Amino acid sequence: MPEAVLFDFNGTLSNDEPVLLRIFTELFEEYLGWRMTAEEYFARLAGRSDEEIVRIAVQERAGDAPDTVRKLLKQRRERYRALVAGHPTITPATLELVRGISSRGIPLGIVTGAARADVTYVLSNQDIAELFTSVVCAEDVVEGKPDPEGFLRAAGELNVSPQQTVVFEDSIPGLRAARAAGMIRIGVVGTLPAGKLEPEADAVLENLDSSAWRLLG
Repeated sequence: MPEAVLFDFNGTLSNDEPVLLRIFTELFEEYLGWRMTAEEYFARLAGRSDEEIVRIAVQERAGDAPDTVRKLLKQRRERYRALVAGHPTITPATLELVRGISSRGIPLGIVTGAARADVTYVLSNQDIAELFTSVVCAEDVVEGKPDPEGFLRAAGELNVSPQQTVVFEDSIPGLRAARAAGMIRIGVVGTLPAGKLEPEADAVLENLDSSAWRLLG
């Protein structure tokens, strides 16, 4: 068994990448006149922090416009909360896996580019917030994924060896961050197909469910 298990949030623990795609697509068209495609989002932006996603889009379409960045981030947070309210984004199978790992005494953490308010809202609504000892969010790091800062911070907070820590991730930046941290990387299909994840991961799962046990030992 690993010393600890870390989860990415958006698209991995929380099945909400379609929600984020919808929000960013609408915002970029409304404020920047850019009709972003799903292919563009998943190829270039998914897996990055919200601030990075917005800054990249604004810089490319409107130049240096900090007020626009702030406005888009505020709108992103408000729209996310409205869309996930009353619609659980963590599947029953994933909840069962998380509770099962925790029941075996393995410390759990989350490393995400999402805002803490989003993470807390979802975890609290599904009654698993208390299971995560370390939650590293966008506000907690200087460099987002693919930099390993977030994963190394979580390992430090849990007092575990990075080399004995398993990471579940759905994006290329996230898997590369876990690799740079020296952690065991398990890709989760959803945001990207298995073929895109395999070169960056030690193993790939079709779903974040009980099938993960064969990889956890």
